[in-house]
Amino acid sequence: MADVKGVESTYIDFTRKTAKYPKRREKEYLMIGLMNEAGEVGGAYKKEIRDHVDNTDLIIDEMGDVLWYLTRLCDVYGLKISDLMVNNIDKLFQRMTPEEAKQWRIEHGGY
Repeated sequence: MADVKGVESTYIDFTRKTAKYPKRREKEYLMIGLMNEAGEVGGAYKKEIRDHVDNTDLIIDEMGDVLWYLTRLCDVYGLKISDLMVNNIDKLFQRMTPEEAKQWRIEHGGY
């Protein structure tokens, strides 16, 4: 496994460098691209079901494309993926029952 220290900021910079689309329609382009790539993940999995094949490598490649679009969208909205993760944990944590939240805190050392 590669050293991940600094990988988030490096990846953000990389997505900026590899972004090739009309900036005046950036959000629209990225939203459509994200939906398209998520569909490709689903399509690769559908083929696993239909053809009884292992498409793990293709699914992983397509998830990487989803990550690229999601990272670009986060950047446009002034977020990092890690910010999105924390926001989502907060949202989902609020949906837990008090018992689930207590158990999660015990298992994960707080939050």
